Amino acid sequence: MIATRKVLSISASSKCRERLRSLLSEERLMMKVTKKSDETLIAKRRKEQVLAAAADCVRRDGFHRTSMSQISAAAGMSSGHIYHYFDSKEGIIAGIVAREYNELGQLIDEIKDATKESDVISAIIDQAAKSTSRYIDHSHASLAMEILAESARNPEVASLVQQSDEEVFQSFHNLLGGGTPEVKSRCEILAALLEGLSIRALRNPNLETSLDKEMLQRVVRHVLTS
Repeated sequence: MIATRKVLSISASSKCRERLRSLLSEERLMMKVTKKSDETLIAKRRKEQVLAAAADCVRRDGFHRTSMSQISAAAGMSSGHIYHYFDSKEGIIAGIVAREYNELGQLIDEIKDATKESDVISAIIDQAAKSTSRYIDHSHASLAMEILAESARNPEVASLVQQSDEEVFQSFHNLLGGGTPEVKSRCEILAALLEGLSIRALRNPNLETSLDKEMLQRVVRHVLTS
């Protein structure tokens, strides 16, 4: 009986040690996952910090005259630290372009969400009115013009812009039922209308107060349904 108890005691102790090792192993794994997640979040924030600073520099001085030292000063980070996240100035430029088009992608996602409560055309019209503030915002308009100007001089930037534009338009075509010639034409006209607001905003600083959003909605409806 005593021997049996000893065996059971040893067995229980062994199981406890095994369970403890398992728990410690799980805890170490969770710590690694948490650390990795924290590092990923920090890296994402640092990249956004660099891109925001670089965008401000580009608005002020243009792509060509913006240097890594200027970006470094604006971001409050050393050049070496920036190179940890971007391998070159060209990489930062690509990030700025992607950042701008990601915002367009988010607008399309908002339209998709809105279609749960209304039809596609109404959702697009409502979003067009809501997004006018973005297009006529001076900081957005000036950066958009700098990106287009750089794409006219730099084949790599032109390729990035065209690729991003195609992806956004494909999503928009899908919203309207496919990429038929008619749908493509409607999308091009709508894009010209909204992007043209950015040009007008730079020429007319008072555009936001003079723009009739209800009239804009009627024009957008006409483009999409006539």
